[in-house]
Amino acid sequence: MARIKFVSVADLVSPKLKERQPSPRQLAAMKHESEYEKAIARLTSGKVAVFEPTDEKISTLRTSLARVVARNERSSVLHYAIKGGVAYVGLEPIPGARGVRKKRD
Repeated sequence: MARIKFVSVADLVSPKLKERQPSPRQLAAMKHESEYEKAIARLTSGKVAVFEPTDEKISTLRTSLARVVARNERSSVLHYAIKGGVAYVGLEPIPGARGVRKKRD
């Protein structure tokens, strides 16, 4: 036979966890990404945003840009490439970047 007892509904709700403060590394990443989002929001056709890494590695820049581009409402038309240690983001395909090659006639 099972033991039966009655508890209130409030006892079944798990306590809320305290919200953790972001680490310094997370704060720096959020700052960089917000700057990238502002630059990408100002893009117009025919213009390309150039991101030259200063205090971060190119792999970190690539990851941040990929996240920002994926979150952007224009992500379906944004193109980005990294050439020679510099990142480029534009509304048109980036010349010299990897991608679909033109067919030869």
